[in-house]
Amino acid sequence: MPVTYAIRGSLLRLELIGEYEPEDVIQALHDGLTDPACPDPVAFLVDVSRSTSLESRSPAQIRHLVEALTPYADRVGGRCAVLAVRDVHFGLSRMGAAYSGEGGVEAAVFRDEKAAMEWLGVPGRGGSPRAKAENGA
Repeated sequence: MPVTYAIRGSLLRLELIGEYEPEDVIQALHDGLTDPACPDPVAFLVDVSRSTSLESRSPAQIRHLVEALTPYADRVGGRCAVLAVRDVHFGLSRMGAAYSGEGGVEAAVFRDEKAAMEWLGVPGRGGSPRAKAENGA
């Protein structure tokens, strides 16, 4: 599954790479948040820069993914940053951000990682997204 998570300091970062299913993203989110190394609360970044699946997702699938974050709203401090450099990813992520407010999470979409980190209040770049595989291996 090409969805990975990394924990560096106060940041949990999901990276969505290539082809994957929506449930892969939900599983990686759960795995990251239940990792003993994950702080509480944690700054949360989703990087879709290398996704090829996102552009084929329906609005219902995007809403489903956003709803999976709702139970963790307090854990992520009520915030989620999305890094989306391609226009199609940026637009679809903005749609997801609009849905996220319904679940108590303020989401913002960025084309620049530094700006995303600043918005989250995380110093530096937040570490390598490939530091830890989704399944913890």
